[in-house]
Amino acid sequence: MKQKKNKKDQLRFYAIYSSLAIQMAVIVLAGAFGGRELDKWLQWRFPVFTLVFTLSAIVLSILYGIREFIKHDKKK
Repeated sequence: MKQKKNKKDQLRFYAIYSSLAIQMAVIVLAGAFGGRELDKWLQWRFPVFTLVFTLSAIVLSILYGIREFIKHDKKK
């Protein structure tokens, strides 16, 4: 009985954190794509918005990940 519960907890752990990783990747990709499209629309030589949006998305995804880690840690 205890082994079944352990496997269930382990599966839940992987599901939570793999979905968190996917969400973080989507945030970064959205920032990069949005910046690229804005640079393409403005026709700038140097991709300013691509860099700024991508770096901002990375910071936001890290903050989001930390917040989710804290939230799930408090539930335990």
